[in-house]
Amino acid sequence: MRTRNVQQLMLLVFLQLFQVILAQEPRLLIQPDGQISKSLGETVYVSCRAEVSDPNLVTEMRWTGPGSNEIPNYDRTIEIIEDGPGSLGLYIQKLREEDTGTYNCSAVYAGNQNLMSSIQVMSFVKIDFGDTPSHQTPIVGTDALIKCLVTSSPSPVIDWLKDGRPLRTDERHIIQQDGVLVRGITEGDEGVYRCRARVALLGALDSRDIQVEVYVPPKITTRPQDTSGVEKEAVTFQCVAEGKPAPKYSWVDDQSRPLGGQEGYYVDEVKGELTVLDLRPDQAGTYRCTATNPAGNDVAEAQLRVLTKPKLEQFLNITVPVAGNAEFRCVFSGDPRPNISFQKETSVEPFYDGINSDARIEVEQTVDDYGNSVGIMKISDVKRSDDGLYTCTGSSGGGETIGWGHITVQFAPTFEKQPTDEFWSWEQEKVNLTCVASSIPNATIQWYIRNEEIPQRDPNLRVLALGPTGVLEVNPLDNSYFGTYTCQATNELGVVNHDVTLKQVHKPGPVTSVKVDKITATTITWRILEPHDNGGRPITSFLVQYKLRNMAWDDAEASSWTKGSAYTLERLLPKEHYVFRFAAKNEVGISEWSGEKSEQMPEVTVPEEPLIFVNDEGVNFVPYTDHYDLQWKTPLDNGDPINYFTVIYYQVVEDGSGGWKTLGAKIEKTVEFPGVTTYQIQKLRPDTHYRIELRAHNSIGYSSPAELVIKTAHDPHAPVSDDAPGTASNHLSNRATGSPAGAPYTEPTLGIGIVVGIVIIGALVLLIILDLVCFFCRDAGVTASLVKAVASKEKDKEAMIDNVKNNSNGFSKGSDSSPLDSQEKDKEPSETTPMIHGDTGDKAAILKEEEEAKMQGQDGPQVVVVTKDSPV
Repeated sequence: MRTRNVQQLMLLVFLQLFQVILAQEPRLLIQPDGQISKSLGETVYVSCRAEVSDPNLVTEMRWTGPGSNEIPNYDRTIEIIEDGPGSLGLYIQKLREEDTGTYNCSAVYAGNQNLMSSIQVMSFVKIDFGDTPSHQTPIVGTDALIKCLVTSSPSPVIDWLKDGRPLRTDERHIIQQDGVLVRGITEGDEGVYRCRARVALLGALDSRDIQVEVYVPPKITTRPQDTSGVEKEAVTFQCVAEGKPAPKYSWVDDQSRPLGGQEGYYVDEVKGELTVLDLRPDQAGTYRCTATNPAGNDVAEAQLRVLTKPKLEQFLNITVPVAGNAEFRCVFSGDPRPNISFQKETSVEPFYDGINSDARIEVEQTVDDYGNSVGIMKISDVKRSDDGLYTCTGSSGGGETIGWGHITVQFAPTFEKQPTDEFWSWEQEKVNLTCVASSIPNATIQWYIRNEEIPQRDPNLRVLALGPTGVLEVNPLDNSYFGTYTCQATNELGVVNHDVTLKQVHKPGPVTSVKVDKITATTITWRILEPHDNGGRPITSFLVQYKLRNMAWDDAEASSWTKGSAYTLERLLPKEHYVFRFAAKNEVGISEWSGEKSEQMPEVTVPEEPLIFVNDEGVNFVPYTDHYDLQWKTPLDNGDPINYFTVIYYQVVEDGSGGWKTLGAKIEKTVEFPGVTTYQIQKLRPDTHYRIELRAHNSIGYSSPAELVIKTAHDPHAPVSDDAPGTASNHLSNRATGSPAGAPYTEPTLGIGIVVGIVIIGALVLLIILDLVCFFCRDAGVTASLVKAVASKEKDKEAMIDNVKNNSNGFSKGSDSSPLDSQEKDKEPSETTPMIHGDTGDKAAILKEEEEAKMQGQDGPQVVVVTKDSPV
């Protein structure tokens, strides 16, 4: 225990000795030490701590600024922060230039020991390029300063680079404190200039890139041209300038008034165009274009002349009698002075100055006392044909103006427009007699009958109009009112008489001549002649009544035809007896019925022949190379409705005697009916003749064919051959090569397939030769087998032929067909297979040919053709 206490006492003594050894004089420690450097505007903090054995003995501790200024200062931007006993901090919120200098920290220790320590607060300015423009635009040809305003503290060292390469002072480039001076700058000096600043004491380096674009002042390259415009129209001035950047344009008039936005003007500031709208004479004058950009401007001027449209001052209508002299005067004003021309409205060409082709007409031009153009057209020995509208046209650079005038030619009355000289009445019907007098001035009409003025007190003769159209109403109560009337037309130039006749008319006489022109099962067409007495007026139509033989006329049907039309009745009943009677009609009424005429309608039969619509009587030339549009009119069905049409077409060639020879197969098509009456025949060969047959079909059968020969157009793209398309050799070649009739011909080519085929055929020929050698030498091989088989079939065929001859009356009584018929009747001909029609005579001829062939040692026909309408 004692040992431990001794050890602790010795340790305490040791520590006290150690403190004594380390003990120093009291002092103030400032951190950071010595000096501090801060950028203006930054915060500054400095601590001052007393290094003493007992901080509680430190008193009167404070800070003073430069010039012994008390802290905190008056605006409290520098303050004191107490960090505890023996410790005091200095805090500067934002360092200013005036805040730099020496700051002192002082204190009293143990009441009698003064302590002090100092620190130097310094400031610096970072590299700053201020308001140095990053895009600078010097003007070409000037001594341009590329500015770079750099500030820092300490002062910086500046150097320059252009487009990444160092730039040094030379004859054209002078590096100055505020930038680079470029003498006589050009567009070649454009680029990126780098202004670089360095401050070694701060260890700072910064740069600013400056884009230099050399501006070029505007220069007008397309100057506005003096121009003229027509009044109320528009003109446009063009002004084009070069410059960098592209210049803007403005326009002013000769009073220096800006025209942009002004009414009546349109300025395009980008294109440099000035458009003067709705020109007025007061807009004539000087117009100035200014092209402007930041480098300068350029100016150009042009003159505007406003041409006024000719103005018609005088053009009066005139009136002149026939054979007199006329003078038309036409006056125009305008700038420039107009030229005047005359033209009649109904003429194509105007009259020309001087004496015209019609020597009666002369045109001259002059100028009046007011400077107006005057045109004078003189017409001597005026004719009625000179009457009408005339135009007087004033023409100049300012445009064209047309005036209208009329020449009225006076003449004595005529009755040239009298519509008729004959009037009619029947059954004492009132009638208006009319006389139309043509004259200028208008004429008055006076009426006479039998050369005496009509009695004014006769109530049956009443004047309704006195002229120029005179109308006399006549009530013909007896024959004295029929006859010749005279109308007398009078004006100041003359008197003329004209006779008209009033006739008495009646209904036509009966029809006496009617004949049948054409009759079918359901229609009948008549040939009717006019009656001998037409009643004094033309026949306008014919009427018919018709009935079945046993019916009364009260139940008869009626129809009518306009004179000159087809007198056809339709929808009659086949095989019935009809009775007909006829009448004629004129303006007065209908005649009595004619005598009765009886006809029996034929029985129902096949349709009539269709009517093909064609352009030519002979061969019809088709404008197409490969098709034809067939069109036809539906024929009469003869009592049984048409259910379809058949179209058959095939190639033909001329046989040399005016006829046609058939080539290839007949192709048959069906067109259902009711339906369209057209059909397009396709896949025809160019430059080829075809015969077309058209038949109508009903349940009875086919009509007779309507026939047509066409020729297709030549194909200009078809290959040229020795034989013209459509000739016999050409068609035979087509058939020999297996091409279907009507198909386009293709020139053969020797391809790989043909070569292979030739090789195979050669091999087959060699095998056949070897087989024949075996047949003749050893009676063996394929040929020997075929000969034996044919001999056996010949015997069977002879037996069949004998059987056919012995059974020519059919297989069974009353049967309409044979087993062979039943096998073959469903085999319809195809479009490329000819239709084979046979009869009993055909079969006998085939059998005879077969027997003759057998006697001559040849093979006869191998097909026996039969039809269902004849026995086997």
